[in-house]
Amino acid sequence: MAIQIDLTNSQYGVPFAGAYFRIVTAAITRQRSGGPKFSVIIDIAGYGTATPGDDTRDVEFRRYHTSLDDIEAQAGAAFLDKCYAWVMAQADMAGSVGV
Repeated sequence: MAIQIDLTNSQYGVPFAGAYFRIVTAAITRQRSGGPKFSVIIDIAGYGTATPGDDTRDVEFRRYHTSLDDIEAQAGAAFLDKCYAWVMAQADMAGSVGV
C-alpha cells in the first residue's frame, strides 16, 4: 500500500502532482507516565515517482506521533493498514488516496 497526493510545495521549490508516499518507519514506544501508555511514531517519505528504487531520493518527509489506541481504532486487517488509514486522515494529507 501507498498514498498518493498532489504536493503544491516541496523542499525543491516545485510542485509534485501525484506524489507517492509510503511508510518508512512505524515504531511503538512505551511511556512510563504522563500520557498514553503506548504511542506510535510514523515516518513517511514522499517521492516524485510511483516506482521509487532503492536509490530514489524523497521529495518530502513527514513524522507523526499518536497513541496506539488511535491507530488500533482505524479500519484495516494489519497494523500497517491501520497506520496508512490514520496518516490519510491527517489534515496535511487531505485529498490523499490509497494506491
